[in-house]
Amino acid sequence: MNTVVQISNVTKTFGERPALKGVGFSVPEHSIFGVLGPNGAGKTTLFSCMAGFFPYDEGEIVIFGENDPEKLKGRMSILPQDALFQSNIPIIDQLTFFLRLMGRSKQEAVREVIQVLELVELTDVMERESTTLSHGMYKRLALAQAFLGNPKLIILDEPTAGLDFKSAKQIRELIKKLQAEATLLVSSHN
Repeated sequence: MNTVVQISNVTKTFGERPALKGVGFSVPEHSIFGVLGPNGAGKTTLFSCMAGFFPYDEGEIVIFGENDPEKLKGRMSILPQDALFQSNIPIIDQLTFFLRLMGRSKQEAVREVIQVLELVELTDVMERESTTLSHGMYKRLALAQAFLGNPKLIILDEPTAGLDFKSAKQIRELIKKLQAEATLLVSSHN
C-alpha cells in the first residue's frame, strides 16, 4: 500500500512555547488515520503546517511525495473545526462558486455539488441559506465542501466537535464512506 503522508520529527514553536515536538507518523493510502489529543495538544497546528498555512521549525512533511504544499492544490482538502459560510447566499450557490474557482464549468460544478449534497443528505435544503441549518446539518455542509473537487487527501479537524450523538454518528458514517475514494486524517479530542 502506498504512503500518502510521511511526517518525520516535526517541531513547531510559538515563541518559547512548543506546539509540536518531534511528531512523526505515516499514513497509508485509503485509510482513516486518527490524530488524537486533548485541546491544545497541537492537532490543528500540525494540520496547518501540513497545509502550508505556516512553516514548521524542524523535520519534514511529505504528502504524495511532495514537501511543497503549493504542489498539492486540488489533491488535498482541509476542513477547519469552525468552517464558515456566507449567511445570505443559498448553499448550492456557495458550493458551486467554490468549484468554479477550481476551474469547473458551471454545469460541471452544479452536477458535482448535487452529487456531494446527496452523499451528505442535504439536497432537500440546497436552496436554503446556511444560517437556517441545524448544527449537525451545518457540519455536514462543511464536510460537503471538503469533498468537492475529488481530493485524494482530506484533513478533518474535529469534525464531530459540538455535535450530539446522532449527528456525530452520521458524520463518522460519512467519513467511512469516503475511505474508498480518499485518505482521511481526522483529529479528535475524544
